[in-house]
Amino acid sequence: MRIVLLFCGLLIFACGHVGSEISGDDDQELYQNYLLLKAYFFHPERIKEYEEYRSMKIDSIYKKVDSMYKSLDDYFCGAHYVGDIRDCQKYTRYYPPEKTNDKINEIEKTERYYSFGFLRDGNKSGDTMIVWWVYPISPAATAGLRKKDRLLSANGISLTGLDLAGKDSIYLENDDPFKDSTVFVVLREGKTITLPAMKKKEVPEPTVYLDSLDGIPYIRVYQYKLSTNNPRGTYYEFYNILQEINGAKAAIMDLRGNPGGNMGHCTAMASELVPLNTLLLYDVEHYHDRKRGNVIDTSYEYARDYLRRDGIGINTKWVILMSRGSASCSERFAAAVKYNRPETVVIGQTSYGKGIGQIYKETYMGGLAYITCLQTYYPNGETFHNIGIIPDIETEPGNMEVLRNEAIKAARSFGAAAKPLAMPASSEPFPPERKRPADKWEPAANKRIDMQLFHQGE
Repeated sequence: MRIVLLFCGLLIFACGHVGSEISGDDDQELYQNYLLLKAYFFHPERIKEYEEYRSMKIDSIYKKVDSMYKSLDDYFCGAHYVGDIRDCQKYTRYYPPEKTNDKINEIEKTERYYSFGFLRDGNKSGDTMIVWWVYPISPAATAGLRKKDRLLSANGISLTGLDLAGKDSIYLENDDPFKDSTVFVVLREGKTITLPAMKKKEVPEPTVYLDSLDGIPYIRVYQYKLSTNNPRGTYYEFYNILQEINGAKAAIMDLRGNPGGNMGHCTAMASELVPLNTLLLYDVEHYHDRKRGNVIDTSYEYARDYLRRDGIGINTKWVILMSRGSASCSERFAAAVKYNRPETVVIGQTSYGKGIGQIYKETYMGGLAYITCLQTYYPNGETFHNIGIIPDIETEPGNMEVLRNEAIKAARSFGAAAKPLAMPASSEPFPPERKRPADKWEPAANKRIDMQLFHQGE
């Protein structure tokens, strides 16, 4: 069946005649960033007249543009924050050309590693490594490595009896200790199996993982990206997993610590869990229209905008796990599902509370504009911005045993029966956390303007 995703509408913005006083690359960069802000910024009353920005005594054009963005005071700290707002995340901001490519890659793509493409953890005794996730597109998957395989040796060197809590922990962290071409021997269901040689290559990380808790499907979504281990992005990872668990009475969706990401992907994922004609939510959005100029408009998001058939997950009951680090697009997803499927059980802590979204666009001189342009609302007109998604069952942060037990109990209440599917051997109540650099956490709900905004000389 054909799946059509109508991701973000692409807007064409003609700036009109550029007066003779706007000349040279520096003036163009400042002026066209000014026009971008006038077209999209959610608080237009904060934007000064262009000449005030142009007259700033700053030699570097990039610093001058940056000062224009900084003057807008577009800060948000989350619903739980107490303190100086200037210590918080600034959303409407400008990146100079030398940072543009890196920032776009960070926004759109997951990290890539020279590796075999699988994650592992120690068993309870801490002396043997057990595979707990295999990246779908990877040398490990091609070689036939499976979840829960026990690693016995690599190129004839024993991997048992290790001190994984100490000197041998490097074997858990990355694939550097192994040769570029490695033959693994594994123990699987009591049988010793020698796998074909794996050859390392650049492997993008997935953003969606499937496991089980006490036989109940458990889906962990870390973020929403345009390109992941699946070149088509997070939605398609999720779609494949929904097909795999199709028919399950209940499933657990873990969004803890998910900072968000691409709006098209998280909204399309919500569409898979609700009936086709469902109004998911709506956005009040600022943008430039060719005929009407700069407008404030309401954009309604229906499931049918993303799919041509009922979602795969509509007959499954959902338990959603949230934390204070669940933000922006993950809140957008949870809001749409919870509002339209009120039987959905949310467990954990009240989420971050970022119900605003940003657009990003490369500028005239190759910089990057990142601009707050919208606020999201439930179909009834309420918003989760600066409020968060409030759980049905609140648990203390860090108490994983209680969280796990409540999640399983909620799924059981929907009739989910225990199946003989064991979790990967681990001392943790959930599959081990994927390690992520602390400085990468940035609450985000964004979309890219892909078409040319400005037409010089018109």
